[in-house]
Amino acid sequence: MVEVGVKDLIGISIALGVMVATMGSFLALFTIGLQGDLLEAVRVGVTFGASVTVITLLYGGWRLFEIKQGGGEEEGVDKVAYIQDLLRPVEAHAAGLPWASEKPWRVSTHVRTERGTLSIDLHDMDLPGTRRILDLLIVNRPEVGRIRLITGRGTHSMGEPKIRPMVHERLNLVATALDWQMLVKPGSVTLRPMGKRPTLKKWLLRFIVFVGPITVSMALSFQDLAGSGAREQGFYFGLIAGIILTGLLASYRQRSA
Repeated sequence: MVEVGVKDLIGISIALGVMVATMGSFLALFTIGLQGDLLEAVRVGVTFGASVTVITLLYGGWRLFEIKQGGGEEEGVDKVAYIQDLLRPVEAHAAGLPWASEKPWRVSTHVRTERGTLSIDLHDMDLPGTRRILDLLIVNRPEVGRIRLITGRGTHSMGEPKIRPMVHERLNLVATALDWQMLVKPGSVTLRPMGKRPTLKKWLLRFIVFVGPITVSMALSFQDLAGSGAREQGFYFGLIAGIILTGLLASYRQRSA
């Protein structure tokens, strides 16, 4: 994954704010009519853009803080080397397969990083060996993190495909319990850590930090958007929307690598 620093966060927040301010200004102008007050429409758009900037900065800054506080222990870990060492017993099993001399399964060639994701290629492996790989990954789930299993589509199998259905069936039984999200494609399965739900204490801490700036920003934005005829209703609507949004933002899961 690409690391996002403070400068990146500020740039992203400002860019989002400018985009929302521009769209908000046009929407406000269309709402009041092309003959309406242009400055009023721009003010409404700028208010919305500033709110988005504040919310993005607050949420992103808190995420960076939590990552810095709790994510340092995984720095420097070579996941490819770890998985290769973990699967060496399976490599010994693969060496005895009938096709091993022509199409050997080795950790050095079949465990690799592709497009930034740790991948295990199950081509050239038999069914018992694949089961052993899955068992090792499941037992060592906390250290495995995000991983992609290349199952193939079974087009070269003799008869019905065996490995791909078995992998899907085995993982479907344990994915939820292990907080793995299965991203299934025709020739692969990616296991993405869902992350742990926040404790009540952490949720409350996040809510307390977020609720003030978010609810105020939302209330003022919707108050302006409602116009002179319904400013009070817009304010309270924004207040309620801000509280709901704060609760959702405070509920995000802390994902591992």
